[in-house]
Amino acid sequence: MSFFKKELKNIISEKHRGFAIPQILILGIGIAVGVSGLMAASILGLTGSKITRQELLAKSSSYSGITKLRALFNDNSEGRLFNYFWLVDNCSEKAAECESLSISDPTTEYWADDYWCDDEENCNGRQKAPVCTPYENFSWIDEKQIVENFFRNTNYVGNSLTNSKRDFDQAFNLISSKYIGTEESGTNSILIEGLSIPKNSNDISGSNKLRVNIQVKGETSEAGFGFFSAGENNSDKTDSLFIGNLNILPFNNAKGSIIWRMNIDDISECQDFQELAKAENASLPRRGNGGIWIQPLNLPKQPRLKNVIDIGSLICTQKRYEESNSSCKLSAGNSPQKTFRIYSLFARGPGSKFEISTTDDSKVILEVMGDIDISNGGTFCHKNGSENCGSGKPENLTILFKQKNKSNLNKLVCNRDGNDGGIKFKNDYIYTDIGYPIDNNRLPGNSFLIDKTGENPDQKFGAFIFGPKTTFISAKPKSSWIQDNNSNNPSMVVTSRGSYGYILSNVGDTVESNITNLILDTDLTLIPYGGNQENGNNLEIIGIGQKVGNIPTGTLFNSSTNNVFLIFDNSTSNYHLRSFKTLNINRLNSANFQYSYPRAFAILDPKNSINDINLGNNLDENSLANNWLKAFDIKVKQTNENYSRNFSGAVWVKNICFDDMGEKTWEFSKNFINKLATWHGSNFNWGIKYYRGKSIILWDTLRDFQSN
Repeated sequence: MSFFKKELKNIISEKHRGFAIPQILILGIGIAVGVSGLMAASILGLTGSKITRQELLAKSSSYSGITKLRALFNDNSEGRLFNYFWLVDNCSEKAAECESLSISDPTTEYWADDYWCDDEENCNGRQKAPVCTPYENFSWIDEKQIVENFFRNTNYVGNSLTNSKRDFDQAFNLISSKYIGTEESGTNSILIEGLSIPKNSNDISGSNKLRVNIQVKGETSEAGFGFFSAGENNSDKTDSLFIGNLNILPFNNAKGSIIWRMNIDDISECQDFQELAKAENASLPRRGNGGIWIQPLNLPKQPRLKNVIDIGSLICTQKRYEESNSSCKLSAGNSPQKTFRIYSLFARGPGSKFEISTTDDSKVILEVMGDIDISNGGTFCHKNGSENCGSGKPENLTILFKQKNKSNLNKLVCNRDGNDGGIKFKNDYIYTDIGYPIDNNRLPGNSFLIDKTGENPDQKFGAFIFGPKTTFISAKPKSSWIQDNNSNNPSMVVTSRGSYGYILSNVGDTVESNITNLILDTDLTLIPYGGNQENGNNLEIIGIGQKVGNIPTGTLFNSSTNNVFLIFDNSTSNYHLRSFKTLNINRLNSANFQYSYPRAFAILDPKNSINDINLGNNLDENSLANNWLKAFDIKVKQTNENYSRNFSGAVWVKNICFDDMGEKTWEFSKNFINKLATWHGSNFNWGIKYYRGKSIILWDTLRDFQSN
C-alpha cells in the first residue's frame, strides 16, 4: 500500500469514529419529538379535530344552502314565478343593511327607463315582473311566502334521525341577496351562513359565512318568443291591442307568445287576457305557446344598416307596377342582402301591387321613413325567388320603420269601443293655431295598413316588422265602393299616419306631386282610416276629384268648386261629394318628403247645400250619382271580395289593430325564430325571459366560531 492510500484510510476511519456520538443524539431527539407528537395529538384529538370537523360541516352547510337557493330560484316549472326573485334584493333579520325581514315583490320593482316613461309624471319605469300571469296554479302571494320562509327560518340540512349518534346538526341561514345588472344579465350576490350545531349545548358551534356571487342570465324559450309586441310606452296601456277574430296557427303546436307591453298597477286589474285584448272571437291558446303575456319587456335596438339604396317614395298603381324596371319590383339579386330606403309605399286601388322577391341566400331589408298603405284591392306580393305571390319566407324580409317625430298630442290607438276594431285618435286633437311650418310633433305616428294579403284566398304575407312607434292595421272599410286609380285622374286618396290623406299625382316624379297631404274634417280633426271619430262624424274618404265638365243643374251646389272628396258617411251609409280648402303647413323640401311630413291640410267645407251633394247609397253607373262623379273625373269600382287575410312572421310595433271582420290567421313558426336570430343576432330572439342562476363567479369565506 502506498503512503497516500494509507493516510487516506486513516483519515476516513477517524472521521467515522468522530460521528458516532452525534448520530445517537439525533436519534434520541427524533424519538422524543415523535413521542411528544403522539402526546400532543392525543391531547388535541378531543379538541382540534372537533373544531376542524365543525368547520367542514359549517362550510358544507353553506354550500348546501346555495344549492337549494339556486334550485328554488331556477324553478319555473308549470308556470312558477320564482325566477324573478333573482332580479330583486332580499334581507333576513340578520342582514346589517335591513332593520327587519324584507322580501321584495318583483312586481313592484322597476327597470329605470326614461323612454318608457316618456316624461310622464309618477312613472317608476318598466315592471320587472308581470302582475297578471296566465297560470292559475300559482300566485305571487304564495311564491313570496315560500321565499320569505326561506329567509326567515334556520334551514336544516337533511332529516334528523331518531336515536342518531351524530354529534352535530347542519343548517344554514340566508342573510341577504342583492342583484346588480340589467334586464339581460347580471350578478346576484348572496350572503349565507352555514352552521354546525352541536347536540351537546356545552360544545362550541361552528359558523361559516360565505359571500357568493352567481351569474344570472335571461333566456327566451320558444314559448316565450314574441311574435306580437304591442305597446310603445307607459301611457299606451290597453289602447295598443285589438285582436278581433284572429286565429293563431297551428293552434295546438304554435310557438311563441303575444306580448302586451304594459304595466299593471294592481292584481285587481287582471282579467281574462283574451277578453282584455278584445279577442273573444279569436282562436288562440289561453296560455303558453300562442297565448298572451302582459309585461313591458325591453325591445332590442333596430339592426344597424349599411349600403342603403335610397329609392324614395313608391306609388305602385297597376300602371307603375307594369312599367319596365319598375321600383315596385325589388329583390336582392345575386347579393346575400340588400337594404332599400323607402319614404312611403302606397299600393292602393284595383290592380295596385308591390312585389319583392327574397330567398334564403338573398334577403331584403326595407327601411321605411313614413307609411305603408296596402288597401282597396292593392297587394303586397312577397315571393320566394320566382315562385308565386305569398310564397315568400318571413325570415328573409325585414321591414324597419324609422319615424322621426315624437307623437304625444294626437295619439293613434286601436278602436276598442265596440267589436268593429280598427283605429281611432285618442285625443281627437283639434288643429287650431297651426302656424307655418307646423310643429310636426302634433301629428300622429306612422302606420302600416294592409287589408289584403294575396291575390288568392290561400296566399299570405310574411315578414318581420319592427316599428316601436308605428301602428299596424289590418281592417276593412265599411264602404263597398273604392276609387279606381287606373283612370286619367292623377290624384289619389291614401292612408298616412292612420288617417286619410291624398297625393296630387300618381304619375309624376316631383316632390310636389308625390308628397302626402292630410285631410281634416270641419271640426279641424284628422279622419282616421275606417271613420271611427270621437266627434261622431264617422266619415270615410273614398276618392278625390277635379272638375272636368259641367255639374248637373237643379242644385245649390257652388258651380265654381273645382276640387271635391268622395265621402262615405258610416252613420247613414250614404255617399257625398264635399268641397274643401287647402292650407300649406310644411315647406316643400326633400326632408319633409322623406319623413312623410304632410305638405298641406285639406279642410272639408261645412256640410250644407252649397258645399255638399248627397249621392245616396248607390254609385252604380245607372244611378243619378254617376253624372256627378263624371263631372269630377272620379271613377269607382264596387268590391265585394270576401277574402281571408293570412300572415306569418312577427310584428313589434306601438299598436296592433285588427278588425272583427272576415277570416284572419297568423302563423307562429319555430323555424322563423331560429332564422331571425341567425340573421339579426341573438338579441332578436326576443320575448319572455326566464332567469337562471348559472356559474358561481366569486367565493368569499369568513370563518366565525362562538360558544352557545
